[in-house]
Amino acid sequence: MKNFLKDFAAPILALSVICLVMAGALAMVNHITYPVIAEAAAERALETMRDLIPDADEFVRIENELPEYVHAAYRTTNNVGVIVVINVRGFGGEMRIMNAISQNGELIGSSVLSHSETISFANRVFAARDDRELHGESLLDVDAVSGATVTFRAYQNANRLALEVFNMIGGNEVE
Repeated sequence: MKNFLKDFAAPILALSVICLVMAGALAMVNHITYPVIAEAAAERALETMRDLIPDADEFVRIENELPEYVHAAYRTTNNVGVIVVINVRGFGGEMRIMNAISQNGELIGSSVLSHSETISFANRVFAARDDRELHGESLLDVDAVSGATVTFRAYQNANRLALEVFNMIGGNEVE
């Protein structure tokens, strides 16, 4: 019986105590850092919104009931546009895309906030987007991006869904 305690029970007990202490330490670190990380993410999102619609005075969150694929939606207080953040599924998992729509219902820009795509495929889509936007064209009219079809279709779908949400919420009319 003594060998059992020494050889099996003591190591299991020691590892269990170590795991509990580490879990507690990680929970404490998360509790301390979460507010800082959340605030930095909110600042980055606001900066991205200002980059997409530079003429906006302020952004006000739209509190209407929105489809579950909408992460958030914002109106500008001076009626220059709407921001719609869409969650879509790409090849590698969920993608979160921020779309800017002008007051007349045209997609004027977008930014990928997060994704799990293979970087080489994602770069093909983002390079195609940047090239099209540089020439004042929309990716909605493109059939595919070679080698990144699923990622590309998800990106296009996010753009289309954002335009649908824009129409659903009544455009850019301030409530």
